[in-house]
Formats: sequence, C-alpha cells, structure tokens
Amino acid sequence: SLHYSITQSIPTMSSYITWTLRKIVLPLPLGVIISAITERLVRRSRPYARLRNNVIKLSVACMGVSCVSCNLLFLVGVIFGTAMQPVGLTGGIATGKSTVSSLLQRQSSSDKEDEDEFVIIDVDGIAHDILLPNKLGSDSVYNLLVAEFGKGILSTEEKGTISPNIDRRKLGDIVFRDGQKRRKLNSITHPKIIKIMLKRILLEGLNLNSSTTNTTKHRRRVVCVDIPLLFEGGLPMRLLFGTIIVVACKPDLQLERLHKRNPDLTLEQCRQRIASQIPVEKKAAKAHVVIRNDEDLKSLKCQVQVTKANVAEKVSGKQHRGVELTWVVFGVMAIHWLKTYTILLDVELLHVFIRAIYGN
Repeated sequence: SLHYSITQSIPTMSSYITWTLRKIVLPLPLGVIISAITERLVRRSRPYARLRNNVIKLSVACMGVSCVSCNLLFLVGVIFGTAMQPVGLTGGIATGKSTVSSLLQRQSSSDKEDEDEFVIIDVDGIAHDILLPNKLGSDSVYNLLVAEFGKGILSTEEKGTISPNIDRRKLGDIVFRDGQKRRKLNSITHPKIIKIMLKRILLEGLNLNSSTTNTTKHRRRVVCVDIPLLFEGGLPMRLLFGTIIVVACKPDLQLERLHKRNPDLTLEQCRQRIASQIPVEKKAAKAHVVIRNDEDLKSLKCQVQVTKANVAEKVSGKQHRGVELTWVVFGVMAIHWLKTYTILLDVELLHVFIRAIYGN
C-alpha cells in the first residue's frame, strides 16, 4: 500500500515541478534574456532595418509566449530586459572619457525638440560617494576600508571631525603599488558599486527617475553608463552593455595628460596607474565605437556629435520606428487570451445547446 502511494505520487510530483518551472521559475529570466538578445539584434541597423526589426520582435514574441503559456512574469521580464540595455562609455585613465561624457550629456543652446538625450550614470561618482561616511547609508564602505587599510588613509585636513573623509590619493598610493591590496579594495567596493549602478540603470531605463525632467521634448533617449573599468569587470560586465564606446588616445599622450592633470605625481606613479588598467588599445579593439582623442577639443566635439547621432539611432531608432518588444508581447498575449476565452465560451454554449435538446 505504501509502495503504491509512493509510485502514484511520483507523476504528481514531477508534474508539479514542471508546472513550477514553467509558470514561476523560468518566465521572468527567460523574458529578460530573450528581450536582451532581441534588442542587441535590432541595434544592427542596416537596409530594411525597420521591417526586419519588427519581424524579429513579432517572431520572438510568438515563440516566447508559446513557451511560457502567456505568463505575466514573462511580460515583466521583457520589460526589465528591454530597460537594462545601457550604452557603456569607457576608456583609459586620462584619455578624455569624462570630457566625452559631458559632451554627450550636453544639450545644444537651440533647444531643439528632436534632439537626442543622453542620460549619464557616472560610476566614478558612485565610487566616490560610497567612500563617504554618511551619504549612502548601508551602501557606504567607509568603515570596511578604514578597518582594512587603517586610519592612515583618512584625510589630515579634517582634524577634529568625528568621521574624516577618506583621502583617495593616499588610498590610491597603497593599492596601485600592491596588486593584492588592489584586489582586496575591489572586492569591497565593486559589489556596492554594481548594486547601485544596476538600480540606476533600471530606473533610468524605465524612465522612473524623477530627477530627469522634460524628457518628452526629446526624440530619442539613451541611458549611458560612464564606467572606467568596464573591461576589467570581466565578461558579465561586457554582456550588460549592448553598445560599448571607448575613448582612446596614444600611450605617450595619455602619460603626458595624466602627469599634467596630477603634477604632484611622479612619472613612475603615473605609469603605475596606467599599468593597473587594461591597455587602451586593447579596449578599443573590443569596442563597438571608438572615439580618438589625439587632437584638439574641436576635433573631439565633432566626433562626439557624430557618435551621439549614430548611437542614438542604433539604440532608440527613428521616431515611430515601430512598436517596442514589450507591446508586441502584450499584443500576442492578448490575442492568445482572447482566443482561449472564446474557445471556452463556445464550449459552454455547446453544453447549453446539448442540455436544451436532450433535457439533461
């Protein structure tokens, strides 16, 4: 009897696991992955891109909905996956990345209604904020760094304060000379930085950040993350960004600019800071777009304007290019639900008709 009950429960348990996977576990991540891959495909704008992109979205929507049986979690996953498609802006130290970031974010004085808008998320700013003792609450790494590297990293210009700020120059001198300490610093700061960055990407991707105003006047909106160590973050970080822009310059010019920007550093200290990152030419070889900052500011501005228009076209497309993947998925779901409801309604009418004829 016990053996019979166990054998009878196995198919039930197997069916329950299958139902749980299909209805609860898989739809959300599947929606994120499918929408992310789809967005990467449609960014490759070529002739007939508008027609092809809409065909891709419709095909993906039909396959996705069929796979997960119109689960709403799949739709939520598609929304999240579409929102989490930022542009990554990176480069080597002293290559001019911050200048390019400000040029991308700057709006023209003419205030055109069809001007592209780049929303910049500054990862270096996040890295600076988490070092402060009282700004980000539980996301601050102030106490952890003081405990790990000692009070010698604190600023001596703030004597008498309860929590003097961390002197980034002192901390940099420690970690740039010692690879093990640099890895320890990264293990403490990177998880917090990534957490805050992903949260801001999602908020900006869904356009939920109240700090961004007057976005309705812009034709195309692009979320761009200014992140110095994108490639140093490994494959997961590269996969996060569908389009990567690298700002590059010649190595000798990079050293010259760094020393000029930080005259208190020796040339050897400047070389150490440059050597702690992946060579900028290797980054440029892996980028989708490269901006060369080897000449004057005027030349850089021209490159940025061209890049801004091209990237906005790939990411956001032309105005009224076509419905977004989210709406296509929702439409396919609605059709499927309507079809299912109609079939059920027809079955009920058939039962009523049979009972009326046979009197049962």
